[in-house]
Order: sequence, then structure tokens, then C-alpha cells
Amino acid sequence: MMKKLLTFAFALFTTFAFAQTFVSTSAENKNVVLEEFTGITCTFCPDGHVIGQGLHDANPNDVFLINIHAGGYANPTGPGTDFRTSFGSAIDGQSGLAGYPAGTVNRHNFPGLEQGSAGATAMGRANWATAATQTLTEPSPVNVATQASVDLSSGIITVDVEVYFTGTQTVSSNFLNVAIVQNGVLGPQTGAASFNPGAIVPGPWNPTYTHNHMLRHMMTGQWGEEISNIGQGEFFSIQLTWAAPADINDVILDLVNLDVVAFITEGNQEILTGFQSVVSPVFPNQYDANVLGSNLNDVLCGSTTDLEMTFRNFGSVNLTSLDIDYTINGTPGPTYNWTGNMLPAQTEILTIPGVSFSPQAVNNVVFTVSNPNGQPDQNSSNNGSTNSFVHFDQNNMVTGGITAGNISIEITTDGYGSETSWEIVDEAGNIVGQGGQGGTYQSNQTYSASVSVNANECYAFNLYDSYGDGMCCAYGTGAEVLVTDNAGTVITALAGQQLSNFNELGEYFSTGSASGPAWECTPFGCADVGSGNGTYGSEQDCFNAFTNDPSSPCYNGAGTSVEEVTSKCNVYPNPAQDILNVEGIFVSVEIYDVFGKLALASSNKSEIDISTLANGSYYVNILTENSVIKRKVTVAK
Repeated sequence: MMKKLLTFAFALFTTFAFAQTFVSTSAENKNVVLEEFTGITCTFCPDGHVIGQGLHDANPNDVFLINIHAGGYANPTGPGTDFRTSFGSAIDGQSGLAGYPAGTVNRHNFPGLEQGSAGATAMGRANWATAATQTLTEPSPVNVATQASVDLSSGIITVDVEVYFTGTQTVSSNFLNVAIVQNGVLGPQTGAASFNPGAIVPGPWNPTYTHNHMLRHMMTGQWGEEISNIGQGEFFSIQLTWAAPADINDVILDLVNLDVVAFITEGNQEILTGFQSVVSPVFPNQYDANVLGSNLNDVLCGSTTDLEMTFRNFGSVNLTSLDIDYTINGTPGPTYNWTGNMLPAQTEILTIPGVSFSPQAVNNVVFTVSNPNGQPDQNSSNNGSTNSFVHFDQNNMVTGGITAGNISIEITTDGYGSETSWEIVDEAGNIVGQGGQGGTYQSNQTYSASVSVNANECYAFNLYDSYGDGMCCAYGTGAEVLVTDNAGTVITALAGQQLSNFNELGEYFSTGSASGPAWECTPFGCADVGSGNGTYGSEQDCFNAFTNDPSSPCYNGAGTSVEEVTSKCNVYPNPAQDILNVEGIFVSVEIYDVFGKLALASSNKSEIDISTLANGSYYVNILTENSVIKRKVTVAK
């Protein structure tokens, strides 16, 4: 509930002198209120955030930002991602925007700069600076100022507003609008890596993005509080209070990261000027520890995990010690005795490593804190947090029985190959193989790689699209992803619509037991067929075993090492399209697919027609008079 106390003073100077306390009474130019319409799946919105922040940073006392999540791009993508408010759609709707991001500068129409039809107030991000510069040179008939605080014990936000009219107007009334905006809100954001990588931080989303100036509430309602006496020299003041909730749409309302943006309008549209102030925290208690939340990692197959919990000192004295208790699925763990030296309002992230648990499909974790500085907590209402994490294996999300040894990855990119990358990560989070990082993949090409994985372990194959629009459809046809083990077992096979509209796709697998060597002689040469499934312990051992057996497909001539064999001939280009050139002296060439099936044979001495081969990886055996030279080539058309 919001309470209001109003004070009016007329043009008599003596009355005004006692009422006015902090608003300027001098005529000033307009300040800018940039309302930016944005969304978490809007690719170019991070670029809008950068532009808006730049305008504010260049004019910190004159340009104020309100980022409004509205429209289809603001639809939530999971828990904790609904950044919309009950006010945003109406503000968005009156702007006349034609796409996202869009923005209004003081809700004013700038002819020729409209994003949509003539008369619209919405503009594309390229025009915000022009409109702001023009507005800052215009005189304002009114000044507004605020002072704000929040009681961290009760959650009550109090805002004192003063308005002083320095000029005359043609309208009969103005409206006071008071917005609460929040900084440091973590969530997903499409396009972040391309347009605002500096806002990316560690967290549960890929990427996890820091959202600032996010609209959370309008203390004066949808269109403001009417002020009737607006003649030159008039003064208006009001005190607003709001019992802030713990969260809005399951997004935590962080009471020490709030600002107030107040602005004066003519009706619902034209903003005359604005003002911004910090919501200053008030600490009513000496000893008050507040649990803000937790970040828990999903587990592939294991029975241990790291627990991460964020807490804040809501007391008026430095926090030096705290008892932290937790339970997983109702089973308590040992009390963690934290020590440190936290200032009032300071936040710390605590990680408790290697916590054992009995896996369930969904694992519930409850944190509780107590005894700040060895004293009873004077506000026990904010001492706990509940969260959960998923165990993939218990949810039947892990493909079992994968052969340990080499995993084959084959990716055909779309029309924006530089956006594609992948990695294979083990249970501990270590990257054991990756490709395409840093935009190294070209468009419409096939790339192959091999990654060695251990026995009796779990892994994640993660596929990324940095732009967030996937690898399909309007962005190029023919994209494919195939991940297999040495036995030909498919870990994941994706194509077409399966590759549309994603930032990250994950597939999880576990390997079986291993015993014995990994290398074996195959029709296309010595290959690692998987731990425990081969005859030889190394590639050199495999070649050496057939040094004196010309009939063996692995025969390479007496006394020749692996290094010597692989330096005799060369094939190019690689990747190849329709023609493969072979350098060296040889009798014939045989080309095998990744499963060892003969795909093509040729005795041509200069170039080989491979136009009949499908895209993918192939092994090339170059047969000389007394040896077989092995090469690997990718066909990408």
C-alpha cells in the first residue's frame, strides 16, 4: 500500500520559504528521461543499453534512464527472467514504436527521427543522442527533486518529492511520476556477447547479463499524480511510501540497488524535466544478516556439488561472524562458521565446496543464517532461502554406454559460421575439447574434431550460438551437428528446425568401463577405437606390429615411423569441395568414411573427383609401392 502526504504553497514567498527545502528555485534547462523499451531475447537491445548508458555517463546529472521490458522480446524464458511490470505495456503502447530496442526522449515527438509513423515518440537507438542533445538546450518551466530511503527491516521505501515552477505554461495542470528502477539485476540476454560483453558476469545463464535501470514500480500509478497549481512560483511537495515486496514476478527486489526517477509530464506524454536520486538504506538494527539467494549448479551424474549462497549485512555495525546452516533434501549438513568484516549493506558470495548428497531428480536446498557477531539476529524474517538443482542422470537425461576414447564431432555451419562454437565439459567443469571459439568457424563449412574422454565419467556436449538465433532457416540451410563415439553410437544428431533459435544446446553422456589398449588396425589405418576395445597401446605400436606385413591395411614399410609416414605426401585443399589434389609418388588412393567403409578409389595421379562425396570427414589412404600414407580430409560444399 502506498501512502501520500501533500503540501501546497502558493506564490507568497514567506509561505514558500518555510516549505521548500531541497528543490532548485532557479530557472534551468530540461533534463532528459530516456525510456528504453527492451527485452531479454532482443538481439540488438544490448547495443541500446550501451548507448543509453553512454548518454547518462556523459551527462550524469541531466540524463536519466528507465529500461522498460515489454513486448514479445520480454517474454520470460524460465524462472527468474520475467522482468515485465504492470506499467510497462501501456508506456510501450503509447510510444508508437516499430521494433526493439526503441526509446523515447521525454516522450516528445522529434519530426524525422521517428522509428515508426510520423508523430510517434519512439526512436531507434541511433537517434537518441540527437534528441537528447536538443532537449538539454531547452528551458524547463519546472524543477523537481527527490530524497529517498528504504528501511531494511520493514522494506518500506519513502520518497520525498519537491516541485517548483519557474515559468509559465499553456496547460492547466501537470503530473508527477515517480519510478523505482533497479540496478544489478542478473538474467539472460540475447546479443550480449556481440554488443555489450562488459555486462556479462558468471551466473546460471549463458550468458548471464547485468541489467541496469530496470523499471520495477511506478509509485504514483500508471500516469502520475496530478498537480493543479502550476503557476510561476508555485511549490508542491509530497511524501510517498511503498511497502516493497520481496520479489516482482519471482525476480528479487534488491533494496540496496534501487534508484528513484521522478519526472513531470503534461498529461500522459510530454515530459518537461526529470530528476534521479539513490534510495538510501536505513539500518534500524545492529545485528541483521540477510540471505539474498543462492546459485546452485545442476549435476550430471555425481553425488557432490558446490553450494553458493549470497548474503548481506543489513545491520548498522560491521558483520564479523555468522553461522550458516543448510539442508539438501531435508538432510542437514555441518554448520559453516563464516568470519570476515562486512560493512553495512555490503554483500558477499559464499561457496561451500564438495558437499555430498543423495541424488534425486530435483534436489532442494535450504539455507539459514543465525548469530551475527554471536548475537541474536534482530530481524529473523530474512534469514533463509530455498532453491533447487537438477540431477541429470536421475532425470534420464544422460545417454549411457558411450565408448570411452575418442568422440567425433562434426559440425556444418550455417550462413553465420562465426557465431557457432562448441565444447565438451567433464563433471568437474573442465573443458576437455572445444572448437569455434572466438568466431573462427567460417560460414557453410564442415568442421570435424576428435576429443578423448575417459572411462566411467560423465560429460556435457554444449553447442553455442553467440547471436542467439540458432543455425537454421533464415540464417542458412544445411547446418548439421553430429557427435558420435568410436563405436558409431550417436550422442546427438541435430539438423533443420532442431537448430533454430538457441543460445545454448546441451547433450549429456556417460562412458563405460575401460580395460586394455585403445588402438586397432582398421581399413583406413591405425585408429583409437575406444579404451578397452583395441589391440595396441599406442598408434606407433599399431604401425610397428605390421611393419613386416605388406598385406595389412596398416602396413607402412619396414622401419618407418609414424612421423616419417605422415610427411611423405600431402592432400589439399582441406576442407575440399569437388576436387582433392594429392602430392607425392603413389600408386592409388582410397577414401574411407568415418565408419571404415570405402567411399571412393582412384588411380589418378594429380587430382581426384570427390563431387559424389557427401559433406563430412573422410580418411585418405595413399598407397605407395611399399607403404600406406594416411591423411584426414573434410568435404564441405
